[in-house]
Amino acid sequence: MSASDVPALAIGVPATTGEDDLPATLGSLYSSAVSSDATLAVEVIVGVNGPEGPAPAIAGVEAFARAHALPFVPPGAAPPPAGSCVRLLRLLPQSKVAAWNAIREAARAPIIVFADADVRVAPAAIPRLVARLAAAPELAIAAGREAALVTPEDGLVARVAALPHRFDFGNVPGRLYALRSAALPEPMPAHVLHEDAYLSVRLGRERFAKEHEAIVYLRPPATWHEYLRQRVRNEVGKLQLTHEFPELHRAHGFGRYPWRKFVAEIAPREYPLVALSMAARVFARVRALRQIRSGFRRGWAVLPSTKRWPTATDASGAGSGRV
Repeated sequence: MSASDVPALAIGVPATTGEDDLPATLGSLYSSAVSSDATLAVEVIVGVNGPEGPAPAIAGVEAFARAHALPFVPPGAAPPPAGSCVRLLRLLPQSKVAAWNAIREAARAPIIVFADADVRVAPAAIPRLVARLAAAPELAIAAGREAALVTPEDGLVARVAALPHRFDFGNVPGRLYALRSAALPEPMPAHVLHEDAYLSVRLGRERFAKEHEAIVYLRPPATWHEYLRQRVRNEVGKLQLTHEFPELHRAHGFGRYPWRKFVAEIAPREYPLVALSMAARVFARVRALRQIRSGFRRGWAVLPSTKRWPTATDASGAGSGRV
């Protein structure tokens, strides 16, 4: 694929100040973006959000720029008129949606590839997403397929947390997707907790598609405490959509899943994992219903993470252990 066949591209990554995995994540994303065309100009934009003070995320962005010999553009500075660069946006509010909006406003490219700050991607993932949008002008989003990497050293919690990532729930998977910047005319509402689910109901099922060969790898949590806190936040986010955006929710059928198909894809040896996953979902829904009595805004908070990538693992080699 030549440079003329690939649209101008931005990579957007919201990150909290304490995120320490950015050099590896950004390296994986950038390598994928230029994998089919080394001359492609890529604008990497990282929205670091959180209070002032020591910020491993900022050091990580600078380290990535140095490692790849890319111009580093600090907050408030103008980006170069041409060529690839790394831009740092700094926001005091600890809000992923605020960082998402800032990245979208700052990006000059018509297509922005959004990714989480702690993932790895397959080498051809980003070119596949961009190509899907180029081939289908009616689409607003092309999303990658999430694959959880579980190693032999991981325990029961990781296997339970990884299980749902095998199934297609018909929504935009938030860890990697390419968005037409003009597809959403207004900023995302600042109080939204579940930003990928909001995009699903705001844009509608007919405007997004999943590119199954564009794989994004993630690490599941290692402790019950972290896993359940993630599940509760997810349930609060879904309840918020139901309560605050009911018309959008009903119009696009969000939340209706092909359960029979899912059951057919589960092996009998996995039934204990399914039982634990369903029990966690019930627990999380009950806790979420209690939590929203104090309002939805309490639902988002930075959660301590037990996720760690195995040493020397990259996206191309991660597939052997994925679930």
